Amino acid sequence: MRPYLRVANVYEDRIDTSDLMEMNIPPQDFERYRLEEKDILLNEGQSPEYLGRPAMYRGIPADVAFTNSLLRFRAKPGVLPEWALLVFRRHLHAGRFRCEARGTTTLTHLTATRLNRVDFPRPPLAEQELIVADVRKKLDVIQRLAPTITTAKKRAAELRGSLMADAFAGRLVSQDSADEPISVVLERIRAERAMRHRVSRTLQSRNRQTYQEEALF
Repeated sequence: MRPYLRVANVYEDRIDTSDLMEMNIPPQDFERYRLEEKDILLNEGQSPEYLGRPAMYRGIPADVAFTNSLLRFRAKPGVLPEWALLVFRRHLHAGRFRCEARGTTTLTHLTATRLNRVDFPRPPLAEQELIVADVRKKLDVIQRLAPTITTAKKRAAELRGSLMADAFAGRLVSQDSADEPISVVLERIRAERAMRHRVSRTLQSRNRQTYQEEALF
């Protein structure tokens, strides 16, 4: 029995091995589909927004294969695997993979042939290294800030709810004892709306009656 990775294991820039499956793979097939460290895996079949979702295999677990529901990209000389991962992540979010996909609105496929059509920039290695390092620093900052942003959004939602409650209770400005309570104001508005509705129905009824009387002559 050999472990293997499938679509359910491959997330963006992350491979989840908590639900790793195994099957009996013949030795010759295992060597063909066996992963090497820094291979890039992309989802071949997925919903359109996740098509081509890439992650780098970093050697864990060892001696693992991949199924044909995934595409493997192995960087050649002159291309950093980390650079390739950034390019594929960009294409994922820009919808580039979807332009080459075939399938339905719920499930699409990206074949190896169609992947070869996707543009792949190749700046000099030194430039790739600089870009990868710079992007990694920025992504690390974003990751550190993410919990703070989540907390701030939650707090903002709570404050918004509290503000609306205070506004309807009249606690945002100083109150005049002569002012009517909001409940009285709302009740008067409802009464006025009901009155307008009754008047409108009465006028419509009279118009129909007048029309009918005129039609008799």
